[in-house]
This record gives sequence, structure tokens and C-alpha cells, in this order.
Amino acid sequence: MNNAPIGPDSVSKSLTKLWFLPLALLIAGSTAGGALAMRWYIGSVPSLNGAEPLAATRAANSKTSAAAPETETTVIELAEDLWDVSGIEFQTAQRLPFSKTIQLTGKVSLNLDHIAHIYPMVEGAVDAVSVSLGQSVKKDDLLVIIHSREIGEAKLQLYQARLQLEIAQVKDRLQSDITKNARELISELREKRQISEIESLFRNRAMGDYRERLLAAYSNYLKSQADVTRLETVADSGAISGKTLLSAEANRNADLATFQSRIEQIEYEMETAVLLSSQAVKEADTRVAVCSTSLRILGCNDEDISDVNPSKQGESISHYPIRAPFDGTVLSKDVVLREQVRPDVLVLSIADLSTVWITTDIYEEHIPLLHDLANQSISIRNEIWPDRIFEGRVFYTGEVMDENTRTISMRAVTDNSERLLKPGMFVTVELAAAPEVDALQVPLSAMQEDQGKKFVFVHGNADKFERRDVNVGPANNSTVVIESGLAEGESVVIKGGFILKSRMLAELLGEE
Repeated sequence: MNNAPIGPDSVSKSLTKLWFLPLALLIAGSTAGGALAMRWYIGSVPSLNGAEPLAATRAANSKTSAAAPETETTVIELAEDLWDVSGIEFQTAQRLPFSKTIQLTGKVSLNLDHIAHIYPMVEGAVDAVSVSLGQSVKKDDLLVIIHSREIGEAKLQLYQARLQLEIAQVKDRLQSDITKNARELISELREKRQISEIESLFRNRAMGDYRERLLAAYSNYLKSQADVTRLETVADSGAISGKTLLSAEANRNADLATFQSRIEQIEYEMETAVLLSSQAVKEADTRVAVCSTSLRILGCNDEDISDVNPSKQGESISHYPIRAPFDGTVLSKDVVLREQVRPDVLVLSIADLSTVWITTDIYEEHIPLLHDLANQSISIRNEIWPDRIFEGRVFYTGEVMDENTRTISMRAVTDNSERLLKPGMFVTVELAAAPEVDALQVPLSAMQEDQGKKFVFVHGNADKFERRDVNVGPANNSTVVIESGLAEGESVVIKGGFILKSRMLAELLGEE
């Protein structure tokens, strides 16, 4: 053992480095019993008593790759029962797809495709308000009722049009029945049935005046025919003159012609009557459709239109209901009872917050990324929800650059069914800056730095941890690419590395 006294130079050299010790010793002291359980093997720094470096330990634990930076190795030993106390966690270095990302500041805004600013379509006085500010509503929920004279008059016109339609339909059905019966009667008359048989067949069937006109002409024809038949039986005996028979035949032919013309005339009248009644039904139906459409244009739904009945509704027939156009939340409400409203006055605003827009500005240097962003997914983060990553789909990338900010607007839509993203919030938007490539990478939390050198702690055998200097490549928000100094499959400390680093620095200062 070297017992030589320490000279002034040695004291001065030791005092110049004492200012590093408080921080390292404070951290070391935070681990109960840590100073007694930890041993360090530092092969590159000579001890105060002149002992040789621990080169054998350094060589046994070195696992750097052939391309690793040339540096001396430091190995630390930490008992396993202190790992949990020190917060030590490991992760295997893996070769995985890596994509460098850029981060931009974005803002949450309302989905303008799912927002409704509600104006009344008519003038009137507010009769009822069924919602409050911030209330969630479902599609077709009743929001406001307005007492409107215009609505009342339109509903009364619809009611009258429906009555006229009912009358026209009844007349059309009656005309169809009359025409059908009359045509059957004409068919029987052409078969030269007896009057008694015809009366029996058509006694209780409606035919209007067609029955009387047809039977009168038919009776005259039958009488004339009977006269001709009677005179023909006695003509050969000379009891009557030939002139009388000719006169009877002329009368029969005239009555037959009259009967046939009557049939033709009645058939024409029936066809015309059927056409007119059918046209009357169409006109009445058109008036009903026009009145119903007018009410729909004003915002009345099918249920309101179908229930129009002045005798049952009374004054409430003038009520104009305003209903929710879709599921959403009431964002603004500017309507109170008995207030006079007009079509140019905004009464309510409703928005569907189940989806929101994310707006951000793309800087000029990142414009080449826009070509690949259309309809692609992006990651969205918010500091209020640090453990959540929201996925958005880009649907708009602007074509015009803002001359003042030198940026181009980009918009994405994202799911917000949990209502975590509030319009007006600021968010961080992450965009892929390059295609994915396979690369060896470790979490950012594994990286340490000392005197400008980056390194990680690699877990070796048993309780040993080796400082491994590495060359790093590009990094994203969670991982960093290791270009050299580390091999795939090695176990890297991703948490608790600061404790190891502090202990290492404290031992280095103590050795010196």
C-alpha cells in the first residue's frame, strides 16, 4: 500500500473536481444502501493508489460491432435486488421499419360538414322551446315551436284540397260504376232480350239517365218490329195494302236507327264522363301534393302534414315545429318564449361532435409531402391526453400558399366519439417525412450523453452493465436509429439509465 503523503499539487487537483460530487452523491444517496451494494470496474481511469486498470473485465463484456466507434469500455455492476428500486427496465434492440416524422402544430375545429345553423322559414312568435344550451339531441327531436299565420293558412288549404280530392274520387268511382252497368245493358239490348228480362237483370244497378234513354229507344224499336211482323202475316191475304206494310217497315227502320244512334251517343257520353272524372281526381290530387310540398318546404315533416285537421287541432294548427336535422349538440341558442322571429334570425346552432377537423399549416419545405398525404392517415397528439394517439384521415391539401406565412393549409377528419378533442384545442400533428426502411433502433429514453459522446447501457452477464458508445442516425418522436456500436438482439437499458450514469460519473470523480 502506498502511504506517501499527498502534496499541495495533489490537493489542488482533487479540489478542482469536488464541485461535480454533490449532484452525483445526492442521486447515489437516493437509493437505499446503494453505496454499499454497487461496485464499479473502470478500466480506463487509474486509481489514486496507482492500481492497474481493469482491462480484463472491459474485454470480457465488450459487444460492440465492428463499425462501433473506438472508445474505452466502462462496466458497472449493480445487484439485481436493486433494479426495481432504481427503476431499471430493459428492451431488446430490434431491426424494425423506421419512418422519420415531422411535427406540426394543429388546431381542432368543428366538422363543417356536420354543423347546422337553424333559421326559421316563417315569421311568427315563439310558442315553446324544448332544448337548452349544450344539450345533446337526436335527429327529428323537437327543438322550438313557432306560432305562424302562414303555416296555419297553408295547412287549411291542404285540408280543403284533401276534401276536394275525396269528392272527386267518389264521383269517379260512381261514374265508373254507371259506365260499367250501362255497357252491360247495351250488350244485353244488342242481344234483343225482352224488356222483362232486362228489368230483372238491372233493377237495382245504377246507370243514371242512361237506362231510361236506352230502354225508350229500344221499346220503340220493339214496337215497330212487332207491327211489321203482324202486317207481314196478313199481307198475302190482301187484307191490307202494300203501302201500309211499307210504311210499317219504314217506321221500324227509323226506330232501329234511332236506337243504334242512341247507343253510340251514350257510349261517347260515358267515355267522356269517365275521362272528365278521372281528370278531376288528378287535379284534386295535384292540389293536395302542392299544398303538402309547400309545407315540407317550410320545414313540416310528414307526420305534421298527415295530422292536419282543424276540428281536432284548433289554434295549434298554426304551429310551426323546428326539429333537429341530425344527432348533435346545441352550441348556440338565441330564442326565448313569445319572441318574434323572422327567417333572417339565427335561433339555434347544432353540431355533430362525433367527428372533428384537424387543421394545420404545411411549411414550404414540406410541400413535397402533400402529394402522398391525400386520404392517408396521420397521428394526432394532445398534451392533455399524453397516453392517447388519435388517428386522422387527410381529406384536403390546399393548392394556394399563404403569402404572409408561406404555408399551405391541410385538413384531416378524426373520430371524436369519446368527445376528448374539443374545438379550439391545439394539437401536435405527426407526418411521415420519408418512406419506411428497416433499421436497428432503440427508444429515445435509452440514449445517454457525456462530453459530447452518445452511449447506451447494455445489460451483460448477471449484474453487469456496460457503457456502449454508439453512432446514431435519424430519430422520430419515440425511437432513434443506431448506425454502429450496437448489435441486434442486445438488451438495452431504457429506464433507469440516468441512475447508472450518475453513479458512473461519481465513481470516475472518486477514482481521480
